[in-house]
Amino acid sequence: MTILRAPAGAPQTIENGYFVFTLMPSLFCQYNCKHCYLSKEQRADPTTMSLDDFRTACLKIHDFYEEQRPERRVIIAYNYGGEPTSTGVDYFKGYVSVMAEVFRPEFGYEVRHVMLTSLLGVDLDVWAPVWHDLCDGYIQTSYDGEMRSSNYVRKWESKVREAISRGLKVATISVVNSDMLRMGPKSTLEYLADLGVTETGWLPFMLNEQNDVRGKYDVLAPTLSAFNDFMIELLDHWYDMKHRGLDVPEIGEAHFAVDRYRGSAQANMAGQTLFMLPDGEMVLPNYKDGWKEYLYSFGNILNAESSFRDILCSPQRLSYQRRQSTRNGNPECLHCEYKNACLLEFAKPNKPDDECFGAKRFIAHAISRNSVDPLLNDEVALY
Repeated sequence: MTILRAPAGAPQTIENGYFVFTLMPSLFCQYNCKHCYLSKEQRADPTTMSLDDFRTACLKIHDFYEEQRPERRVIIAYNYGGEPTSTGVDYFKGYVSVMAEVFRPEFGYEVRHVMLTSLLGVDLDVWAPVWHDLCDGYIQTSYDGEMRSSNYVRKWESKVREAISRGLKVATISVVNSDMLRMGPKSTLEYLADLGVTETGWLPFMLNEQNDVRGKYDVLAPTLSAFNDFMIELLDHWYDMKHRGLDVPEIGEAHFAVDRYRGSAQANMAGQTLFMLPDGEMVLPNYKDGWKEYLYSFGNILNAESSFRDILCSPQRLSYQRRQSTRNGNPECLHCEYKNACLLEFAKPNKPDDECFGAKRFIAHAISRNSVDPLLNDEVALY
C-alpha cells in the first residue's frame, strides 16, 4: 500500500490530521489468493457492517478531531476487503454519503476515496461511472503474474483494458512472487506499460495462514535478496524506458524512498493507518512466530464505552507504535541511515541469513539514482 501517499504539505499521523482509513466493511471474497492474510472462514463470510454502524464510527472519529483541532483533516478512505465491490454499488454510495455528511469541508476535512479491486466479475457498466464520480476516475487492482493461474490473468487483463478504455486510471499492487521472478522485472514492467497502467506498488511476499501449508510459502516467496535484485532491475529499466520517451507506469516504492528519505521518522511508522473490520474492530497487520502475518486489534470502535481516542491511546496501539519507532529492536535497523525511507511497512523480525524486509539495497539505489538523475522528483498523482 505504499503508493498511498499524503498530499503535499499534509500532516503525517492520525493524531495531527492524516488518516488512511482502511475500510473493510465486508471480508467476503470468492478468490483464494495465496498471499492474503484473511482466513478461508473470513473470506466466506458475507457479513457486512451496517451503514448505521459505519456512521457511529465516523462520528466518533469526528469527535476526536473536534477535540484535537488539527489545522488540516485529510482522510483517505481506502476501500479494501475482501472484494469491496461484493457489497454492491448502492452500499458504496451509501458510505460515501455518510462520510460526506460527517466529514464536511467546513470542518476542514479533505476526503478522498480509493478502491482496491480484483476487477474480475465487476460490471464496469455499473462501476466505472461511480469510480469516475467518487474516486476521481482512479482505481487500484492486484497483479501478481500467473501465481493465481494463467486463466485468471487473461480475465484480469481484459478487465484492465476495458477499464482504461473507459477513461479510468488503473494502478497495480503486486506481491513479488516466484512466478514474477521467472517473468523478470523488465518483461513485467513492459507488460504493465502495454496495458496502460499508470502506477505500480511492490511488496515482498509474506508468510500467513493461507500459504503456511505444504511448503507453499517456500515455493512462492522469493528471498529478500531476490526481491532487492528484482526491484533494482525494475527501476533501472524504468529509467531506460523514461529516457527513450516511452509511457511507463510510476514505481511507487521508488518515489516513496526519495520522498520519505527527506522526511521525518513519523512518516514511516504506520501512524497514519488503521483498518476497520465489519464488526468494528480496529486492526493492523502484526507478526507472530517470526514474520507470520495476522490482524492485531487495538479495540472496537462500536463499543458504547469506547471513543476513537481510547483506541488510539490503547495499550495495544501504544505498544505497537513503540515497536514501530524502535524498528522492532532489529539491530540492523536501529542505526540504518535509510530507516525513515525503508519499505518495512509494519515492524517485524528480519529473516536470518537474508536481507532486511525494508529492502535497504533497493532504497539506497533509488535515492542514489535520483541524486544524479532526479526523475523521481517529478510531481506524480500517487494516491
